[in-house]
Amino acid sequence: MEELLTLVEIQLGKDHYLIDSDIIDRFILPLEATEVYDAPPYIEGMVQWNQDMIPAINVAPLLGMQRDDKTRRKRTMIIPAGRVADYAMAVSVDEVYQVRKIRPDEIMPVDISACRGIEDYVKGIVRLHDENGNEGDILVLLYMNLEKMMRELLKGRVSRPVPDFFVWRWDKATSSAAE
Repeated sequence: MEELLTLVEIQLGKDHYLIDSDIIDRFILPLEATEVYDAPPYIEGMVQWNQDMIPAINVAPLLGMQRDDKTRRKRTMIIPAGRVADYAMAVSVDEVYQVRKIRPDEIMPVDISACRGIEDYVKGIVRLHDENGNEGDILVLLYMNLEKMMRELLKGRVSRPVPDFFVWRWDKATSSAAE
């Protein structure tokens, strides 16, 4: 029996991404961040988690996008200590949608020119059908390597890329009209 990957669909800005679920300890409501003077744009500050102060990371600037501060439904993902660093980390996202089970053969390679600037952090793309398995709406999502992004961020190797990738949606009307 083929082993399935467990991926989490998250939203950053207007775009949806898939990330590995095993990097995340839990999803919680946003924590109040204490700002850090002269921090880079991806550091929201420090937050209290259990008895520790941990860094709060906003990956949107790392992906070259502006964060929409009007979004009301923000979530925080807690990456446990030892997974990426010796300490836990809080990563902010705009929304967490669902956990998806994906077969490895459903992950397609991505054209590097489609994700210029973030190609080192893209594992592939995944075509998803709607929840009922209908051929109607199809959503193509980037499958991101968040663990690698966080490790390189901590090593100071991540700069602000400018991706050229958008979520693609097809529906029957569009696909049949193009034929």
